[in-house]
Amino acid sequence: MLSLVNAAQVLTSTLDINQVLEKLMSEVLNVIDGADAGVLFMLNTRTNRLIAKHAIGYNLAHLKKIHLASNEGMTGKVFSQKKAFRFHSSDDVTESMSDLFPLYEEDYTKAVGNFAYPKSAVCAPLLDKSNTCIGVLTIVNFSGDTQFENNDLMMLQAFANQSSIAIENAKLFTQNERSKRIYDALTRVSLTRGRLSDMTDTLASLLGQPVAIMTDFHDVLVASSPIAKHAAEFLVEQQLEHLNTVVQQCVQYQVHITIDQDMYVNYLFPIHTERGVIGMLLIVMHNHLQMDPLDLFAVEQASALFALQLAEQEKELEISFKYDGYLLQQLLNLDFTGFYKRQEALQTTHFLCATLQLQENTYGVVQTKKQQQQFSKLLYRATRLFSFPIFISEHDFHYQFLFLNNLQVPVEQFKEHIQQFFELIDKDVNIYNSLSFHVGLGRVFESIENITSSHRDSKKCIDYLQTLEQAPLILSYEKLGPYTLFLNNDPQEMAEYIALKLGPIIKYDNHHKTDLLYTLKLYFLHNQSRKHTAEACFVHINTIKYRLQTIFSLLDVNEKNGQIMFELNLALYMQSYLQNAKLAKTDK
Repeated sequence: MLSLVNAAQVLTSTLDINQVLEKLMSEVLNVIDGADAGVLFMLNTRTNRLIAKHAIGYNLAHLKKIHLASNEGMTGKVFSQKKAFRFHSSDDVTESMSDLFPLYEEDYTKAVGNFAYPKSAVCAPLLDKSNTCIGVLTIVNFSGDTQFENNDLMMLQAFANQSSIAIENAKLFTQNERSKRIYDALTRVSLTRGRLSDMTDTLASLLGQPVAIMTDFHDVLVASSPIAKHAAEFLVEQQLEHLNTVVQQCVQYQVHITIDQDMYVNYLFPIHTERGVIGMLLIVMHNHLQMDPLDLFAVEQASALFALQLAEQEKELEISFKYDGYLLQQLLNLDFTGFYKRQEALQTTHFLCATLQLQENTYGVVQTKKQQQQFSKLLYRATRLFSFPIFISEHDFHYQFLFLNNLQVPVEQFKEHIQQFFELIDKDVNIYNSLSFHVGLGRVFESIENITSSHRDSKKCIDYLQTLEQAPLILSYEKLGPYTLFLNNDPQEMAEYIALKLGPIIKYDNHHKTDLLYTLKLYFLHNQSRKHTAEACFVHINTIKYRLQTIFSLLDVNEKNGQIMFELNLALYMQSYLQNAKLAKTDK
């Protein structure tokens, strides 16, 4: 009993995990007679294998190469049954180790050196508070001079019970110390206004492994080394579903990849605030290495500091956007004072205004608000990646844009870039299930004083898009054509004008089931060419001649009269506009 009291004092005299293991083995061999050697195998929870942590009388380097399954060898049997065993003879030992993996058997032979297999052995499980086996303590006798007895079995089990408590306490202490060291180092960087790259390099140095930080949209913000950047980009290209799992479920994840014939294991940690996941922390290791559980815990704790850094960056970006939006509102109110102080004002050759209208969903206010916040983040991301300066003003579900051509590219190329900008956002909206939208583009202008015209044009495009049942993503003012004339007109007046100009044809088509009105539309669409109209209708040209003759006879007009033909074409545009508006209203 006194030996156990001494052992308890020894085991609780330090909280250093390595010293605890060393003292444990020394005290066991000192107390139990006949114990020539001993080894402690501990469970690796990541691989679910038993690995030698400390040994006396063995070559530990060879023992560490042995990763036992939960029912393999003496140690595995004791582990799986959670019960101490005594192996009376070398035959017992040999039989119990007969299922060792051949390569492990070679490693064990090298570990015992000049000794043969043990003549006898005793193994005891280490059980934690929840009765889960966390390891196995084994002592052996090589000489054969001593046979272990039941008292030795009970003594070793008592040692194992005390050791479990000491190991758990030491683990907790070491875990806290490791976490504190990493957290303190990163905190010092953060408090000295260190950049995100400084924090990333510090963590990479502490862990001795490449580290990268990514946004929740999988953009690589910073990487401590080329291999970290390469691994992050590879995951985006080849393993996107795993990145989505981390972001959507806010869980830590491991991904194995091969780059240039080298295998790596990637540890992904979510970086999150109370609003959700805002980024990911990536640690890259060679496949034969494993991240220490203590480091895993420390990194999970330290991710909160990266969350603060990313949240601060997002806040700064949001403030910058709001200020630019304030300047845009000043410009729309014809106050140019603040704008002229910006460097972009001196370098810009062309401007263009755009209006974006979000489409509200039917899932309720809370869900809509959440989706709008996500859309704003997508918009910030696209803006950050865009080549040209943009001022954006947000009002409920409307976004006003001012694009600045400060790179002095040709106008058509400038407009193509803007088109691609909104197409990229639309692509992201589909990927991340955000709110859909439509965009109206105003005309390009050269002087900022003309901003109101382009802004008005873009709003007219949105007004027209809202009348369509199936509206395109983007509509430019140049393509709006005569429809701009109808946006503010009374629909009843337009219907009366259509009846006045086209009524006889409409009435004739309804009564005779003909397509005279459609023929007239194609006739104007093909620049009043009978030949091209016939081809579009897939009929003989004489058929078109007969239809046109009927149309002009019903209307009692001369097709050579330019004003009359203009009025007919205008009426057709009006009818198309009203039909689209009616369909859109019915659809809504």
